[in-house]
Amino acid sequence: MGGCDIDAYYANWIEVFDVKTQSWAAFPGPGVDELCNHFRKRRCYNVNVFEGRIYLLAGDKEYTYEPKDGTWKLVKEISSFLSDDSVEAWCEIGKVICCRTRSGYLMWSASENEGRVWREIKGLKKLRRHPTRGLKIGYVFALLDCGGKLLVMWDPYCISGIRSKKIWYAKISLESRCNGREVWGKVECVDVLTFPVESYEGLDCLTASV
Repeated sequence: MGGCDIDAYYANWIEVFDVKTQSWAAFPGPGVDELCNHFRKRRCYNVNVFEGRIYLLAGDKEYTYEPKDGTWKLVKEISSFLSDDSVEAWCEIGKVICCRTRSGYLMWSASENEGRVWREIKGLKKLRRHPTRGLKIGYVFALLDCGGKLLVMWDPYCISGIRSKKIWYAKISLESRCNGREVWGKVECVDVLTFPVESYEGLDCLTASV
């Protein structure tokens, strides 16, 4: 899925890539007026696929797209994340959706609940608050399902805002508690990838079995 900014008010601003035909095609968005407001505010969009549906987070609204009948549905009018927070990355692990907010919280929600409530994954305060590599001061560009465990990759910034030329990753095991009302995380490992270059750009990554 992609798009263009030639005309932000164009109804079919979204485009999808068909892997069979190797071609792009126009794709109707969830609503011209709604999306135009987000363009004016320069909101970020987060797109993912869960259980065959496309999920789109646009500012303070959450949408789903059902490919079978080609319809959009507004899931939530106001996102249930922390106040003035937004999503940087998200993924699905089993029947749980995990995300990382801009302020460094790792959250979870049951994927089968459309009107879902997001809750903090407990037990990860040290990972968020670490003074030099904490999620609170870093930019997360990937959350992945790594064999049923949560893999987080992020780029920490120092106090001056300069990038460290390092990418940190953490593998976290998840445990459901209190009859499914809580999810706890346990950090199994934290390590760093060092790049011998002056600059780099982290966009996305995939897991692979070897």
